[in-house]
Amino acid sequence: MIREYTTQRTLNPKLWNDGQLRPKLRAGFLKIANEFYKFLDVDATVKDIIIIGSSANYNWTKHSDIDLHVVINYGQVGDNLHLVKNYMHAKKSIWNENYPLSFKGMNIELYAQDVNEKLHSTVASYSLMQDKWLTKPTADMVSIDDTIIQQKAEPYEYEIDSLKASDPHIEKKIQSIKNRLHHLRQTGLDAEGEYSIENMAYKHLRNQGYLERLKRLEQKVTMGRLSVENAVNEFNIPKMIDKGKSQVKGFMDAMKNETLETKQEWSWVRGQMKDVVKLLGLTTVAVAPGGSLLAILAKALKVDKYMLPSSFKKTDEKEVTESLIMHVTKKKPLDASGWDNIMKKTNAVETPQGQWEHPGRCTMIPSNAITMKHVAYPVLGIDDTGHMQMMQPEQQYEYPGSRVFEIPHTAQWQTMIMQLQNAIKNGTRYAK
Repeated sequence: MIREYTTQRTLNPKLWNDGQLRPKLRAGFLKIANEFYKFLDVDATVKDIIIIGSSANYNWTKHSDIDLHVVINYGQVGDNLHLVKNYMHAKKSIWNENYPLSFKGMNIELYAQDVNEKLHSTVASYSLMQDKWLTKPTADMVSIDDTIIQQKAEPYEYEIDSLKASDPHIEKKIQSIKNRLHHLRQTGLDAEGEYSIENMAYKHLRNQGYLERLKRLEQKVTMGRLSVENAVNEFNIPKMIDKGKSQVKGFMDAMKNETLETKQEWSWVRGQMKDVVKLLGLTTVAVAPGGSLLAILAKALKVDKYMLPSSFKKTDEKEVTESLIMHVTKKKPLDASGWDNIMKKTNAVETPQGQWEHPGRCTMIPSNAITMKHVAYPVLGIDDTGHMQMMQPEQQYEYPGSRVFEIPHTAQWQTMIMQLQNAIKNGTRYAK
C-alpha cells in the first residue's frame, strides 16, 4: 500500500486534540498568516485563514505539509485576475524560499487563496479565525488498488527517466510533461476529488522525487542556454555568411560615425568578437588589431543582434537607451506612455515572475520587491522613479518606486547597460 492514500485512525496528534486545533498552534499559525498577509502588500480584506490538505484530514503522513491559506478577494487586488493569480504565486514562491517555516518536521506552506475559489467537497478545511471546521474530514477507508496508481504513474516515470540535458528538444519535452501532469491532476480533482486515481498518481510522482528532478533539469537546461558561450554556439554558421560587400561597407561607415561608445565598451566588443572568431577556429585572426578584426568579422558574421555598438543597431535601441538615460538622470522622467514605448521597442513583457518566466528577456515587474533567487545572471533594474541598480544572482532587492524594469545582463543588452552606467557614473542615483 502507498501510505499517503490510506487513512489514519485519528487526525495528526501533533496538530489536533479531539478534533480541535491545539490552541497554541492556532495562535502561532495566525501570527504567521498575518505576517504573510503583510508580505503580500495588497489592499484586500482577509476573509478567513484556513488549514487544508492532508494535515487537516485522516490521510496525513509524517511528510505532509501544513497548508495555510490566507483567503482574500482577488477582485479587490485588481481587475486582471490572471495577473493577480500570477502575482500571488510569485509571492508564495518568494516567501517560501526566504522563510522556510516548519513545525515538528512538517513544512508550513502559505498561499493567498481567492475567496471565489471553490474547494472540492472531499477537501477538509479548518477556519483559524472561527476556530471551527468548515468542512469536517471523515475517517472512512479509501480502497484503491495501488497497481492502478502505479500503472497511471509509470509512463511519466519512464519519460522523466529518459530525459537528457543534451537533447536538442529537451525544453519542449519538459514543457509537454509539465502540461500533461497539470492536466492529469486537475482532471482527477475535478472529477473525483482528492482520492482520484489521477491525483494519487501525481502525488506518487511527487513523493518519489520525479517532480523535483524535472524542476532541477529544467533549471539546468535554462542556465546552460543562457551562458554566453552557448548563446554564441547557437549561431547557425552557414546562415551567417556575408551576402555582399554592401554589408561590410555599412559596417565600416557605422564604425566611422560611431560617437557614443567609450574605450571600455570597444574593449569589451573586441573581446567578444575575438571569442567568436576563436570558436570558428580562426585563432590567428583573433589576435589581429581591432580595426581589421572588426572588418573581417563583419564580413563573416551577422553579429549585430548580440554585440554591435549602438550605431550599428536599430534606431529603436538608441531611442530606448537615450530615454532611459534621461529617466535615471532625472532630466526627463518617463510617464506611462513613455514606459509603454520602452516596453514595445524592447519587446518586454509585464509579469511578476520576471526572469523566472522569461529568462534573458526585458521584463517589467509590477512590484518594488525583487528576488534574484535562481536567476543565473545579473539584471539591471530601473524603477519608475529613476532609481537604478545592478542586481546580482541569489540576492533580494527593494526599490522606492512601484514598478521595476529589468534588463538582463546578457550579450544582447550589454552595450545598452554600459551606456546607462557610463551616462550616470558621476553623481548618479542608485537604489541602495
